[in-house]
Amino acid sequence: MAVGLSLFAAYLISTFPYSTTLSNVLAPMGLEVSSSSQSASFPFGARLSGVRLISTRPASAGLLVESPAVTIAPAFLSMLTMHPGVRVKAALYDGLVNVTLRPSRLGTAINYDLDSVELARQQLWTVPGASAAGALSGSGNLLLSPDDIAETGDGVLSAVGLTLTSAFASSPIRLGEGHSKFKLDQGTLTIEQLTTSGGDLTITAEGTIQLAPDPGQSELAIEFTLSIAPAASSQLAVLQAVLPHPPGPQPYHLTGTLNAPRIS
Repeated sequence: MAVGLSLFAAYLISTFPYSTTLSNVLAPMGLEVSSSSQSASFPFGARLSGVRLISTRPASAGLLVESPAVTIAPAFLSMLTMHPGVRVKAALYDGLVNVTLRPSRLGTAINYDLDSVELARQQLWTVPGASAAGALSGSGNLLLSPDDIAETGDGVLSAVGLTLTSAFASSPIRLGEGHSKFKLDQGTLTIEQLTTSGGDLTITAEGTIQLAPDPGQSELAIEFTLSIAPAASSQLAVLQAVLPHPPGPQPYHLTGTLNAPRIS
């Protein structure tokens, strides 16, 4: 009988529609998940391959993230609160992501941890005319609802080997290491601290981003300073020429939207 129960449990684990269940958890956020195959991951859960996270919101429909391998399992602690959730571990852009999702009457609670995710390979955030590279790590919590792109949350992010390619520089700009701390409240992302060090360009910044359903239309209100390393001055001559004033302690103001930013 023990063998029979074990085989039956294995059958349930391997055939349970984890991809569909995860999509149901994400549906209130305008997201759905698909996968190409599924196999058992003992003692509980499943391994999914060829996983794609897709936005179903009209303003930003399309592929957001894809992973070659994802492990998904029940979040047993959330079951005690009568809001069953799922734990997700995904290989993502040469790094690793751990996420716990728990639906509730207020929305979907998300706890995440990133480890060495390569920025150059992601497609979730893009800036017209520029590209970034570096390994991103961090952790935090978010609460998302069907009405707003984000309700509340907080987190920290850090990056190593940061570089930025832009038409304003003759070669990739080395930013070195980056550190940031942020919080979310009613759809407003507040950057409490953002700094870079050890590169051609040192940046400090703080301010807010009013998030929009279409990320490119998110409104910026950020104050920042720049400091250019003497050895990189000629490389960044074009950037210095278009800035409203020379780099230094006097701050710049970044306004407009992500698709059409303005600096003053």
